Amino acid sequence: MKQGSGVATRAYRSVHAGSSILDIVISVYDAAIIDLLRAKDARLGGRLDQELAALNQASHRVLGLRNALDSRLESKLVGHLARFYLTASFQMLAVPRRKDPIVAVERLIRQIRQMRDAWRDVAARAAVAAQVAIPPAGEAVPRDWNVIL
Repeated sequence: MKQGSGVATRAYRSVHAGSSILDIVISVYDAAIIDLLRAKDARLGGRLDQELAALNQASHRVLGLRNALDSRLESKLVGHLARFYLTASFQMLAVPRRKDPIVAVERLIRQIRQMRDAWRDVAARAAVAAQVAIPPAGEAVPRDWNVIL
């Protein structure tokens, strides 16, 4: 098992080599969205075993995001993200028991897309900020930085 997980780790690192942490987070959101779309398609096709597998995979992905949070940081943002990920995971696993599973999956897709888009916005702002020269200590921040900040 250790050897197999080492192979998986090396494969993961080779795919994401050079990617920023924000790019990786966004790709996990994208993968969860794909899983949820697969679950919806499986439900519509009457393939309940495939629906459950896709929902499980999506749940594992968002729990992975939760586990990647630095719990040592005493931050409201970390707390909110942890609760969001945990709630989303529970909701994913509860989809088959919902009165209308399709509506439940579509709601989850919207929520995950909204979060993914927010992280894309953060990544875009970080990329712009990285290209702008930071003024030396004591100098005023240029007025056009309000667009970035």
